[in-house]
Amino acid sequence: MYINDRLLAVQDKYPAHSPATKNSVLIVGILFTAFLILANLSAFKLAVLGTFIFPAGLIFFPITYVFDDILTEVYGFKISRRIIWSALFANFIVLMGLWITTYLTPAPDWHEQAAYATLYRATPRIFIASTVGYFFGEFTNSIILAKLKIATMGRHLWLRAITSSAIGVGIDTILFTHIAFLFLIPYFMIWKIIFTMYCVKVLYEMCALPFTYSLANYLKKKDQIDHYDFTTKFNPFSLAV
Repeated sequence: MYINDRLLAVQDKYPAHSPATKNSVLIVGILFTAFLILANLSAFKLAVLGTFIFPAGLIFFPITYVFDDILTEVYGFKISRRIIWSALFANFIVLMGLWITTYLTPAPDWHEQAAYATLYRATPRIFIASTVGYFFGEFTNSIILAKLKIATMGRHLWLRAITSSAIGVGIDTILFTHIAFLFLIPYFMIWKIIFTMYCVKVLYEMCALPFTYSLANYLKKKDQIDHYDFTTKFNPFSLAV
């Protein structure tokens, strides 16, 4: 009875809507996609900070989880699912396009072909690694966040965001690092990278909580939407809204 009363109260406060048509969804989706592509373009470079070794894409990738949290929290899993797939498709176009250009005949006076090819011919492996990690990580994050929102009746966003991201980035990081760097670097370094990436991503999520709260609350008021996935079927392969 309490759940039904709560749902009716939410529906009264936030009337019928079509979230897919909101300009805010488009803007957040573009930002989500931009940071995903940035993360993948820079992922092949290994950087070092003190004793920690990490892919440079770590600077950008955790931000996708922040935007995924906001999309799911405000507009629901179905919208988040559409953005996740759209970003993946855009990422595919960019990385495959760069890979194709490495096979174009370089101009006689351009002497950077070897470096260019070394960098961008590695993109298929990075793309596969990022795709597998991204798919399981982002969808795990979104599904857990949506279900926890129902379980907590919309309270404790900080706890829901950290919990869902901690699980999602854990899956993502283990899969990505193994696929991207296995047999290329010593195996103990893979686990050092995983440990560093995981800690940084979770810390990133915690530090971003004020931004997550502010933007989520702003979008709820602006678009008059606060979606609860009471009847949602959490099928990652459906694009229905």
